[in-house]
Amino acid sequence: MAASLRGLVDRGGSLPNQQPSSSLLSVEDGIGVVAIEGPILRKADLFARVFFGATGSEDIGAALREAGARDDIKAVFLNIDSPGGTVAGTPELAAAVASLNEQKPVYAFSSGLMCSAAYWVASQARAIYATPSAQVGSIGVVQAVIDNSAALDKAGIKVEVFSVGKYKAMGALGTPLTDDQRELISSNLAEIAGEFHAAVLARGRAIPADAMEGQTFSGKQAQRHNLAGMVPDRAEAMRRLRIYHAAVDTGARAMSTAPEDLLLEARTQVSDLQRDYQAQTQLLNEASANADSLRGEVELLTAEIDTLKAERDTATADVTTLRKQVTDLQSSQADFDTRVQTEVARVVASTGTTLPARVTPAGDATQAADLHAQFAAITDPAAQTAFWRKLTPEQQALILKHQA
Repeated sequence: MAASLRGLVDRGGSLPNQQPSSSLLSVEDGIGVVAIEGPILRKADLFARVFFGATGSEDIGAALREAGARDDIKAVFLNIDSPGGTVAGTPELAAAVASLNEQKPVYAFSSGLMCSAAYWVASQARAIYATPSAQVGSIGVVQAVIDNSAALDKAGIKVEVFSVGKYKAMGALGTPLTDDQRELISSNLAEIAGEFHAAVLARGRAIPADAMEGQTFSGKQAQRHNLAGMVPDRAEAMRRLRIYHAAVDTGARAMSTAPEDLLLEARTQVSDLQRDYQAQTQLLNEASANADSLRGEVELLTAEIDTLKAERDTATADVTTLRKQVTDLQSSQADFDTRVQTEVARVVASTGTTLPARVTPAGDATQAADLHAQFAAITDPAAQTAFWRKLTPEQQALILKHQA
């Protein structure tokens, strides 16, 4: 039996597939699929598994080691749907992925969540793919410390903590953090975040710093920020794994591939690369077109601003001219009033008369009677003559008309 199995292998055959011992590992046509789902905890207990769907990082590591040790597994596919997890165990799990990737191609894929610790693990794969609606990223570290000391004080409860070492009782129930404790927590988080960033960039992905501030991206956005490539579904990611790594196959074909099959695979790979290149070129062209459009809009706005500035300058000049005209008119009016007053004073001085007020026809009879009464009241002929001379011809005519 052993000789026949050895002969089968020597002729390019393969041994029957073994059932994986890890529940997280399955085999699909020579590809080991490792499921990473739910929160990633170093040791997920039964409660976390049942109620939160958590996965243990140690269990994932065991599945990776089994996939690396099996000869019938030619590549590994990380099928991820996880919001992240604890720091404990994550760097070691990411290192395990990096080590396995040196032996066999490892691809990471998500159609759901690939965030925080899950992305840290996925970043060590040879390629990362996500569907358009997947959520990718959340590159950062967080730690929450609850300070309920004010609530306990309000309830009349006083907590006293005795410890040796200023950090020993850090975060103890009912006590606030000291400044030194806050600084220690911040420095620890900064160190972990630095390791996270270094791991994400270790495989040469040109991820900008502003995309590693703890935010998540859709599959489309993740592709723009170089966090992941975008594929329509899981089948396409698996297809790329098979095509880009021709050794990934099953049976005799994996042991002795015909030249025409290798040529077909090479042509397919070139076609895919050309398609990816065209997609990238299209994105660049669209970005360039958008830049040209924005440049044109800026130029139009600049021209409008220049026109408005010219109109403003013209309006300012018109206002200045109008103000000067108003000033000149006011000055001319003042000069005219002065000349009129001067002329009136001259006439009065030379004739001894004043300009009477105009009388309306309705008031002629009353004025005539008053003037006649004033004239008749003067008994001295010389005084009557002086009074008569001060009257205007119209007033004199009214007196004469009244006497008649």
